[in-house]
Amino acid sequence: MLISHSILIMSCTNDDNPPADNGSLKPIVFENPRQVTLQGYSGDAMEPFISKDSNILFFNNLNGDMLPNGGENDTDIHYAVRVDDITFQYKGKVFGASTDEISDNNELEGVPSLDKNGKIYFIRTLDYLNAQSPDYLSSIFMGDYSLGAITNLKSLPNLKMGRPNGESPVAGELNFDVEIHYDGKQLYFVEGFFSVNPLPDKADIGIANENNGVFEVDPDSRKLFAEVNTNALEYAPSISTDNLELYFTRGIGSLETGFDFGIYVAKRSSESDPWGNVKRLENITGEFLEAPSISFNGKLLYYHRKIADEFKIFVAQRK
Repeated sequence: MLISHSILIMSCTNDDNPPADNGSLKPIVFENPRQVTLQGYSGDAMEPFISKDSNILFFNNLNGDMLPNGGENDTDIHYAVRVDDITFQYKGKVFGASTDEISDNNELEGVPSLDKNGKIYFIRTLDYLNAQSPDYLSSIFMGDYSLGAITNLKSLPNLKMGRPNGESPVAGELNFDVEIHYDGKQLYFVEGFFSVNPLPDKADIGIANENNGVFEVDPDSRKLFAEVNTNALEYAPSISTDNLELYFTRGIGSLETGFDFGIYVAKRSSESDPWGNVKRLENITGEFLEAPSISFNGKLLYYHRKIADEFKIFVAQRK
């Protein structure tokens, strides 16, 4: 997600058993991209997350504060239930995440992800610049998800690779994407830095490990992601169940020259190895390719792209 903004969790068939062979070094190919139908919903649909039982598709609407027609926009988290792989029945907004009840506040809530214990993680920017709030400079939120609602909502501290212990973040350092691994023990995050532009000056992917209920940035993050993070923008991570495939978006270019957005995958042979063998998924094409979300068995990849000035969700099948 590039910020331009100033249900029931059922058991998986194989539960905690990751798909076999995901960590192999075979080429990864996805094909037959198809647009997802959201029955009962119209408008932009972005940043999909497919629950690991494949029964719930979370997404958010347009993540800008202005609509193409010039009207104001409020970005919220929505959900829909599965009819089949390409069809979902829209249910509505996820209750408890939105700040709609606060007047004159068109803030962003988006980029949801869910672990096996029903803990939901997402981005919310309501009090990011409010120095009087306990959530000042925080944008990652978590809570308990059930039946379309979030309870026990709280913020997580700003995360950044290489920040010395005790050093506080500065305004402009913003975590604008987050993905919790299925087991709930590792949190993949994006550290971005924003100055005066609607897009970040820099965006890199890192990882934080859960320790007694607190997520701490892995001290080896920079080494683990050395072949993933470049001078381009890397964001929107999605991690396979076995923790051996990392899907993400890379934006190459600049505001002056334009950007080429693509969906990439990195692989490794074990969970202790750095990510490597980074490849672009060439069969996934279109404008503004972003926000991959890999299914529990690794066979389906959901993402969004832009068609005729509107963002839509697509799904591709593993070859």
